Amino acid sequence: MTEEEIELKEERISKVRDIKSDFILDAALKVFSFKGIYDTRLEDIAAEAGFSKASLYNYYPNKETIIFNLATREFEKFIGQLHNSQEYGISQEQSFEENIRRYLLLSFKTFGEHFHFLVGMNVIEILKNQNPNSVEQLEHNFYCLKELRDENGLLKILSWAREKGEIISEFSDARLCRLIDAAIIGTIHDWMHEKKVGDIENTTENLCELLMNGMRR
Repeated sequence: MTEEEIELKEERISKVRDIKSDFILDAALKVFSFKGIYDTRLEDIAAEAGFSKASLYNYYPNKETIIFNLATREFEKFIGQLHNSQEYGISQEQSFEENIRRYLLLSFKTFGEHFHFLVGMNVIEILKNQNPNSVEQLEHNFYCLKELRDENGLLKILSWAREKGEIISEFSDARLCRLIDAAIIGTIHDWMHEKKVGDIENTTENLCELLMNGMRR
């Protein structure tokens, strides 16, 4: 077998592995949504994906790894839509208000799509009960994902707006980012308490107006 043939074979194997890994994550999301993270076993995910438990271990050694890879995939999808979607994409050419509106709309839409999975979800607390040794690294991983999302989303939006003079707040962009996040999280907590997703379009418009009144000139 030539070197080129070996490379093509390795590439095919890698693609197949990626497809199977993604298929397992889809299955995990479905089972988590139905049973909740705490009550889901690896056997449940394997059965949903059509794998044996032993085969599943070849891709994900434990539930913590599945959770992190699932979160990573969803964060990457979110960032991808922020920069490539016609409906939700942000850009320096758009107004601050339009960028914020799109960011809020995508945030609430993403939550709505995963509502049943997220409604009872407190990943860190759950894993503290199941595998305390994994929590510190997992917390660090989630923090890094959040930083990646902020740098490619809210912080970009705020930086563009600051450059164009659309906001003159004395708060730093990092602090404004945390305040906007808090408003989003507060809304989501209300929905979780009510056990239903609210009117996404109306919520986006109302929150966007509130934020604009607080930050624009």
